[in-house]
Amino acid sequence: MIEIRYDNDKIKRLERELRGFPKNSLPKVMSRALNRTGTEARTKVSRVFSQKLGLKVKDIRERVTLTRASYRNWQSVVKISRKRIPLIRFGARQTKKGITYKKAGERVLIRHAFVATMKSGHTGVFKRKLSGRLPISELRGPSLGQVFVSAQGQADAIYRESMQRLSKNIHDQVRLILKARLPA
Repeated sequence: MIEIRYDNDKIKRLERELRGFPKNSLPKVMSRALNRTGTEARTKVSRVFSQKLGLKVKDIRERVTLTRASYRNWQSVVKISRKRIPLIRFGARQTKKGITYKKAGERVLIRHAFVATMKSGHTGVFKRKLSGRLPISELRGPSLGQVFVSAQGQADAIYRESMQRLSKNIHDQVRLILKARLPA
């Protein structure tokens, strides 16, 4: 989870600047700026992990959620799922010996594994736990949470960039409100 905070002194200064404007101007500025910053952070996280894991951005974005800010709740949260990614998303291919999938740019073999489509339509990579037919378990790769913790340097860079973007987005929103107030 990425949490970005804005300094209370700066908020009070912003409140003073917007004193002559309608009552909801500050909540409007803050909620819009927080939501834009959250959306930008989510996009950045998705792109970074897509490159790191060799997956499509779409597959990563499904596991990175954004809780949007409102006029009353000035909090925008980007959450990263700890749910493990199915191995089929890593370019799994059926071979005579089992399954191969992409890991760090090279293909890895899992012997005796197979690709199957369930009645529900879900396609996955499976392997039998015992020598008999059942039980069968689906094979999964790492979770984004694990990757996020291991890539702390990149996570810190995203955090710093988001802090800078929040300040810029707040200034942009204030500028929009001031521009709307000025006579044409």
